[in-house]
Amino acid sequence: MTQGIEYEFEVRKKPTFSYIEVALKKGQVIQCEGGTMIFFDPTLEISTKKASKGFFKSLKRVLAGETFFMNTFNALDDGSLGLAPAFPGDLMHIPLQKNDSWVLFSGCFVASSVHFETETSFLGLKRSLFGGERAFYLQIDALNGAGDLFVGAMGAFLEVPLADGQLFNCDNGHLVAMESSVSFDIKKVGGLKSTFLSGEGLVAQLTGPGRVIMQSRNPREFALWLYNFMPKPSRSP
Repeated sequence: MTQGIEYEFEVRKKPTFSYIEVALKKGQVIQCEGGTMIFFDPTLEISTKKASKGFFKSLKRVLAGETFFMNTFNALDDGSLGLAPAFPGDLMHIPLQKNDSWVLFSGCFVASSVHFETETSFLGLKRSLFGGERAFYLQIDALNGAGDLFVGAMGAFLEVPLADGQLFNCDNGHLVAMESSVSFDIKKVGGLKSTFLSGEGLVAQLTGPGRVIMQSRNPREFALWLYNFMPKPSRSP
């Protein structure tokens, strides 16, 4: 087991079908995305509640690709918990020190310390219309103390550290998370033909400083690829 800031954990079955086993000590509590639980010991008590305070805040969270409800596991005695997202890929632990802040993109949140503040925010009209992937993001703030954050990626993780003012272009659909110090915008590259025909004419332009974490597969593009092999309903004559 690896000792995080708050929890002991191990990422198992890396890198394609990873899951996290968290060893909770008596009295510890962890919050998890709905649908991520694989197993838990009977010494752990599960409770389910709205992911955010207030109905509309929880609804906004759904728009960010997360669930309306969040599960909380309370250790009445020592016990283990297994967690994994719905998609195949890897899992990462991100330790957050007090006042650290991270932005998480659609569907990447798996679990975290319960005292973290979470807020769903809108990317803005321009970035939402032309980003092509998602309009909302989840912000995680460690305002009340240090703790542990676990995120999932479809495929493998790619991490890029950006210096102050350094620019970096990537496909929006490959973004998993980034430190809140990184700024985000949508930029056009190439001419009109590239923009409308190649699928690569618009990119997310990130500006440092801060860490950027990406995934090697784009869930939307993967879903479209799978759709090509699905049986189509026959048309009536």
